[in-house]
Amino acid sequence: MPGTVTQTQMIIDWLIGLGWNTTEEAGAPIVPGPRILPSPDKIVHITGSGGPGYVLDGAADSSLFQARWRGPSNDPIAAEALATLMDSMIFSAPFPATVDGVTIIHVHRLGSGPSPLPLDPGDLRYEFTCNYSITTGV
Repeated sequence: MPGTVTQTQMIIDWLIGLGWNTTEEAGAPIVPGPRILPSPDKIVHITGSGGPGYVLDGAADSSLFQARWRGPSNDPIAAEALATLMDSMIFSAPFPATVDGVTIIHVHRLGSGPSPLPLDPGDLRYEFTCNYSITTGV
């Protein structure tokens, strides 16, 4: 990717630019993973990852990212609602888009929609996760 912005930061900036509400009251902050922060309760972790690499005859690079949503204690519906809202934003996003000097050609989900993670009985905060493929180019 051109410039000095990381893949994860570019994805976070793109999601915020799509209109994601980063306030704890009505939305959820977006932070880089892979370290999963213990607070706040409602939070989204975005972790960039490897992927298939150059596609489209070398004119575009494709990689992956994981979104991990956590809701407040004892509220599985809130966590699923966060996940569903962001997943819907990604699917309805206009392409191409330029963020931080990077052209995003397309983003799509790998497999099914957001899926629940196992519940930690000592924590009781529900989490969902989903993986996406992002293709960037010049």
